[in-house]
Amino acid sequence: MKSPSVAWKFYAACLSVVCLLGASFSLARASQPATLETPLVIAPGSKQIILYGVIYPDRFNRAEGDEAHYHLLTWKGGHSKNALIETPVDDLAFHDALIKIGGRPGNTLPMEAWTQRTDPDNPASQQKARGSRFAVFLSWQDEPKRLPIHHIFRSSPSDPQLPAWSFEGNRDRWFNQLPFALRPGCLVCLYSCPSGKLSDGRLSIADYMARPGWFQADTERLPPDHTPVQITFELLP
Repeated sequence: MKSPSVAWKFYAACLSVVCLLGASFSLARASQPATLETPLVIAPGSKQIILYGVIYPDRFNRAEGDEAHYHLLTWKGGHSKNALIETPVDDLAFHDALIKIGGRPGNTLPMEAWTQRTDPDNPASQQKARGSRFAVFLSWQDEPKRLPIHHIFRSSPSDPQLPAWSFEGNRDRWFNQLPFALRPGCLVCLYSCPSGKLSDGRLSIADYMARPGWFQADTERLPPDHTPVQITFELLP
């Protein structure tokens, strides 16, 4: 039988090997692309999340109706339609991933910002998203270099500032609390949305109502409908 000191040294050496293998595995997981099988990849060390999605530029531009040209990224299981990109990632899982890498939600927008959007005298629709800021990028097989999201639109608001992607949060909405309840499934909205997890904090729903056709996808630059893409989110300082 080994002496306690020898046994301890042997245990410590084994533990070191296990830790090194574990670190290598973590790095491999952090650097892997998001896929249909693994649609959400979290890289805590770099404050980064990568999602798998499918893009629909033509459909986005042709859309008409209440929510046309409004959603950037939605969950396939939600009832929000005609987003530029759809993902199998649940919007609540996305919210929790943003928290995991250090994001802090604003949770400032009332639901009336959307439900009372047709009332020009209601101040709720003029409020803007707050919370931690994120940079958002897009890439795909034929364009591995990450494009900032604001580069994929042919037309967008005339404000020269870059989008302020704000982590509004909105996890506590009633439709997120009831099992099996239908919910919008908004991950990222192009306007300050009381359901979206991330929103462009420069623009309010009042801005959307004033000019709902502001955003047009650049179909010459983007791949065709049904193309798989990677969406990267980086927490800003």
